[in-house]
Amino acid sequence: MKNDTIKKIGLWTVIILAAIIVVRIGISLEKSRKKPSDVIFSVNTVKLAKQNITRVMSIQGIVEGDPQVKVYPQVPGKFARNNVSEGQMVNRDDVITYIDRDIVGASYELAPVKAPVSGMVTKLYYIDRGDSVSPQMPVAEIANQDSIKVVFNVGQDDLLKLKKGDRVVISYINDSAISMEGEVVSVPPVVDKDIMAGTVVVKAPNKGRTMKIGMSVNVDISYSQGTAFMVPEKAVLLGDQRSYVYVNKSGTAQSVDVNLDYRLNDTIEITGALAEGDEVITDGSYKLYDGAKVSTAAFEPKEKK
Repeated sequence: MKNDTIKKIGLWTVIILAAIIVVRIGISLEKSRKKPSDVIFSVNTVKLAKQNITRVMSIQGIVEGDPQVKVYPQVPGKFARNNVSEGQMVNRDDVITYIDRDIVGASYELAPVKAPVSGMVTKLYYIDRGDSVSPQMPVAEIANQDSIKVVFNVGQDDLLKLKKGDRVVISYINDSAISMEGEVVSVPPVVDKDIMAGTVVVKAPNKGRTMKIGMSVNVDISYSQGTAFMVPEKAVLLGDQRSYVYVNKSGTAQSVDVNLDYRLNDTIEITGALAEGDEVITDGSYKLYDGAKVSTAAFEPKEKK
């Protein structure tokens, strides 16, 4: 009798487990038969509106004096002595270094090497008496601290955006409070084919000599002003040779190819077949496809200046 009871319990256990398995399989099949078009994706959107922006190009560089020149001797010989020290202020035609012309069988006074400009002696290249000196090798470097310049190379795409007279802000890389305004003074008319770039020069007055020669600085160039559609970068998707966003069209997702331009913080400028008021999907777009049904929570973007 006891054995029969155990057998019945075991049988019912098997039946119940089998029933559970059948139910789960049925639910899975039902889900698999559900059409993608029946799924409604929850997304966030931003409503497009033209925003006033100032496009800024940021580059890092090293502060130089304006002018900052190397000093070369006019005659060969041997280094005799320096007449100044590094950090000393000199005027044009002050003697920087003396050269012993060292010609066998002849006796000459020491040849002076004079400063071609006024400024601070930033570097002396010779210290040891008797070192060989030639007109091809500099003996010193002099920089004017009252005006500074920053020289840097810019790639060909960015070079097309810049022009002489663009306003710049030069700031110390470790303390933006140390800054000054200047302008672009030189943009090359051609691209150097060896480096596919061009050398740009910006200059600024060094009021109070707050900028020190050799400092690392950020150079922010304001090259354009206008209006544009700015959206969060996360709204833009990158596909096979295309950039695109999804737009909510009456509850249906539709992809629109876009061109990307200026970036500002976590937003990016986009252009394409878009219009004021279009709802660009910002969150949940990675799982979408053209024609997908969406439910949105639209919000207005804050205008960026």
